[in-house]
Amino acid sequence: MTGHVLADTRSGIAVDLPRLWEGRYQLSDSLSGALPGVERELTLRFIKADSTLEPHPMLVIRVVAAATWNALEPDSAMARYGTVVARDPARTVAVRPASSNPLTTGTADALAYDSLVMIVIQRPMRASLRPEPAKR
Repeated sequence: MTGHVLADTRSGIAVDLPRLWEGRYQLSDSLSGALPGVERELTLRFIKADSTLEPHPMLVIRVVAAATWNALEPDSAMARYGTVVARDPARTVAVRPASSNPLTTGTADALAYDSLVMIVIQRPMRASLRPEPAKR
C-alpha cells in the first residue's frame, strides 16, 4: 500500500486511499443492517474547512459475506454494494464513492470534495483483508 492507509481493526481491512485524503475525512462504523450479508459498513465523511462534518458520506466501504456476494449476479452485486477492491474466501470488500456533491457549487469546500472523490474514482483502489481468526 502506498498512499494514506485507512486501517480498521474491527473489520480487518486496510484501504489504500490517496494521500490527499489524510485529515480530510472522519470514519464511522455505520452498520445499519439495511443490506443483507453486510458484516461492516464504514462511512467516510468530509471535514469542511471550518472543521464541521458533512453528514453525507464521501465514500462507503462495505465488508460483505462472500456467500451473499456470490449469490447475486455480478452487476446486481456491484449496484447494491459497490466495486470490489479485495476479497478472500469468506469476505468481499466493496467501495462506493458519493454519486454527487452535497456542498454548495463553487465553494472551496465543494471543490475540495470533488477533487477527493474524483481521485478515488479515477485510480484503482487497493485494499487488503486480515485473515479471520481460526475458529476453535
